[in-house]
Amino acid sequence: MEESLKAALELRRDGNLLESKRLLDELISQHPEHAMLHYECAWSCDILKQEEDAISLYQRALKLGLPKKEAINAYVQTGSLYRQLGQFAESEKILMEGMLQFWEVGLLKVFYAFIMYDLGKPGEAMRWMTHALLDSTENQEIFLNQRVIGYVGSNLDIQNPGGSLDLNIANKVEIAENRKTIIEKVDAVLKVFEPTYFHGAWVFEFDRYDLHFTDSNNETRRAAVAAFAIMVGIWETGSAQSFMPQHERKYSGDYNPLEPHFELNGYINAFYSNFNNLQQEFPIMTAYTIDSLGAIDERSKLGLDKEFPEIDSTLFEKFRQEILLPNRKLKKKLPPFDEFLEEIG
Repeated sequence: MEESLKAALELRRDGNLLESKRLLDELISQHPEHAMLHYECAWSCDILKQEEDAISLYQRALKLGLPKKEAINAYVQTGSLYRQLGQFAESEKILMEGMLQFWEVGLLKVFYAFIMYDLGKPGEAMRWMTHALLDSTENQEIFLNQRVIGYVGSNLDIQNPGGSLDLNIANKVEIAENRKTIIEKVDAVLKVFEPTYFHGAWVFEFDRYDLHFTDSNNETRRAAVAAFAIMVGIWETGSAQSFMPQHERKYSGDYNPLEPHFELNGYINAFYSNFNNLQQEFPIMTAYTIDSLGAIDERSKLGLDKEFPEIDSTLFEKFRQEILLPNRKLKKKLPPFDEFLEEIG
């Protein structure tokens, strides 16, 4: 079972949401009393916007008994999903249940404040929000969920702003294959890369650039590495964010879980696994990539492996210890930017 669960989570990390969900369903049928299987399947349903299924699975996981971290998240997610469905009484009940069990956790109080507002009690909402902020200045759950808190807090008068996706229809729609090559997609950005460089909100057409770091074609390989270097560069400057945690995506606008997204786990894995070769062939792009990722990880209150719960934390810790931290300690000066431009072609 452990190997199958690992495989399901790996599929989800890679963005294969439906296949991961199918495998988790099979595991639950074989191990109906396993709390973490229900929790992980609920998480997948949540990402896929299957709200009612997610609620049922989260509640079943709670009854079977979850570790503290997962239990807190299950209470929060269940309360939030009930709110999206307009079931305010159920949301209040489950959030209060969670607060009584984990009174010190500010995240639960934040979502309870949201539901108090929905129930026409703005004074109570502000009171609970104040308690949450005072209690949670150093609370990791608040930092981890800052995007959803900011999104919901800015849309308190809008119910279920994201809407629901009919997967019965969506499953029948195949994403058209883009015939452009990786080189063409990267060139489209490079043509407008000047004069703002990493401060421009460049958006790359989707592709699995990480699968081409070892491509047999030299130019394809160069373009793939350049794409990653630019994506993390603009992320580091704050001008755009190519990589977003799976659990936050539905709070970012027009979200369709069946559309492909850039999965950070795959890029870290490919970059780490081929680091020596990449450093030898593309030393300047590699240096810029490490510098940007190191800065992002360093300024994160939790660390990238915590901000992206789907990421392979063991892999990222190796990447941090063997590559990011040594580079940070050496504090090497980056090569001139003109050399970066020359290397990306």
